[in-house]
Amino acid sequence: MKKIFRILGMVMVCALSAMSWSCSDDDDSEDIIVTFDQLPQNAKDFVTTYYNGVAISRIEKDFDADGVEFEVYFANGHDVTFNAQGEWIDVDAPAGQTVPDAIVPVAISEYVMANYLGSGINEISKNAAGYEVDLINGTDLLFDPVGNFVGIGH
Repeated sequence: MKKIFRILGMVMVCALSAMSWSCSDDDDSEDIIVTFDQLPQNAKDFVTTYYNGVAISRIEKDFDADGVEFEVYFANGHDVTFNAQGEWIDVDAPAGQTVPDAIVPVAISEYVMANYLGSGINEISKNAAGYEVDLINGTDLLFDPVGNFVGIGH
C-alpha cells in the first residue's frame, strides 16, 4: 500500500511540474531582474531625463530571439523597453494617460495635435520601419522613420 501512495505521489509531482512548465509564458525567453546600474548608459540617461523622481518598480533583462532588451517598470504604471544599446523602442503609459511629450518626434506630435485634438499618445513604439502610435482614444497611427504619417494601424 505504501508503494502505491509513493508512486501516486511521484506521478502527482511530475504532473504538477509538467503543468507549470507548459503554462509558462516565457516563449523561449529568459527574464532576469537587474538593477538601474546594469542598464546601458543611454537607458539610464533616458530614465533620469524623462522619469526623474518616478520610482522604479523593477527592471527586467530579457534574452530572446530578438536579442537583449531591458524593460523598466515604474511605480506610476508606465514602462519603457530599451534595446541592448539602451535606445528606447517602446514607451507605454497606463490606460487614459500619456507618454512624456518630449520623447515624441515633433512631426508626430504636430500631426496628432492637428488631427486628433484632445487625444494624447498612450504608447509609442519604434523600429526600422518607423513609429506606431496608440492614442488614448484607441486609434493606432503609423509613421515613417522621420515622422511622416503613413496610415491607420490595425
